Amino acid sequence: MAAMSRTVRTACTEEVSPMTTLIEVRDLSKTFTLHQHNGVVLNVLRGLNFSVRAGECLVLSGQSGAGKSTLLRTLYGNYLPAAGSIRVQHEGEWTELVGATPRQVLEVRRKTLGYVSQFLRVIPRVSSLDVVMEPALAR
Repeated sequence: MAAMSRTVRTACTEEVSPMTTLIEVRDLSKTFTLHQHNGVVLNVLRGLNFSVRAGECLVLSGQSGAGKSTLLRTLYGNYLPAAGSIRVQHEGEWTELVGATPRQVLEVRRKTLGYVSQFLRVIPRVSSLDVVMEPALAR
């Protein structure tokens, strides 16, 4: 039986193969230093590795304080990682976000990545779905 060929339509309306890796994270680590507590270092993310392909969903599950939000903020460039690599397919090329200039990160945010905080501003008469979809629709 012949293998079935499929394509996935992304929010940017470009067609990509479902086998195309869009995000690749390697050996990602993030620490926080508690200066008010004698410089105690919290290792929040340690040696994290994963990739996300087109059409794939990745679930982040864990207890409060496990590092889920820290991971998302690090992927989006709000937090600087202590070590590792975050590569994103952006305009047909890999872009390394760790060590990227603020201008490069902003360009990836505008065209490739979207992020909606868990602390949404509640807007009367606007559905949660509309609030979450807004970054994708803005493209």
